[in-house]
Amino acid sequence: MLVALLTGASTAGITAALAVLVPGDAQASVSIAVGYDALVKDADAVGVVTPVESKTVWEEGRIVTYTRVKVDQGVAGDLGTGSEGWVRTLGGVVGKIGQLVDGEPVFTPQKPSLLFMRKWKTGGTWEVSARAQGQFPILVVSNGDAANAVAQRRVMRSTAVGMLLPPKPASTVVVGPAPVKTDPSGAADRVAQVRLAGEVLHDRPLDEVARDIAASWKTLHPATPSTK
Repeated sequence: MLVALLTGASTAGITAALAVLVPGDAQASVSIAVGYDALVKDADAVGVVTPVESKTVWEEGRIVTYTRVKVDQGVAGDLGTGSEGWVRTLGGVVGKIGQLVDGEPVFTPQKPSLLFMRKWKTGGTWEVSARAQGQFPILVVSNGDAANAVAQRRVMRSTAVGMLLPPKPASTVVVGPAPVKTDPSGAADRVAQVRLAGEVLHDRPLDEVARDIAASWKTLHPATPSTK
C-alpha cells in the first residue's frame, strides 16, 4: 500500500492528497510467507551489509530509493567482504512528496542487516529477495551476567514484513460440496513441513546462521559444469 506524505501542507490538503494517491487494494501489504530453501535459491548473493547513504528518485511515476551499502561479511554468492553496492527499494521522499510501500525492506544508517539479494537490471545494483522477508536486522546482545557479558550478534526477523499468509496448499478440484485432493503423493501434507525463512533464521547467532546458509547454498546453487 502506498501512502502520500506532504510536508508543509494543510490538513485538508493532506486528506485530499491521500484520497487521490492511496490505492484501494487493501491486500497490498499481505504476502505469502517465503520458505527458507526458496529464499536461498532465489538469491544471487547473501551478506551482512551496513547502509552508508541513500538517494531517492522518480521512476515511471513512483518514488524509488537507492541505498548504498558496505558489505561487512560475504556469506554466499559473489559478494566480497569490504565491497560496496546499491540496493533498490520502492518508496521514499522526494521534495514534499513521499510514498511508503508496505512490505518493503527498511534501511537505517549504520544498522547492519543480513540480506538475501538479487541482481537488478543495471550493474552494481541489487534488490532484496522476497522484499522485507529477505532482510534480517542484526541485533547485538549480551550473554551472561554484567561481569562476564559477551556481546553476540543475532539475526532477527524484520518488523516490516507486514501480514504473512502460510504457503498455498497443493491444487484441489471441487467435486460437489467438498474439495478432493488430486495429488496422491501427499504434496499437500508436505506444505505444512515447509521451513519458513523467518522461523528458521529468527533470533539465532549470526555466525551459526552464516554457516547454515553457506551449506544450503552449495546444495541449492550447484556449480555449473565446465564446458571445456
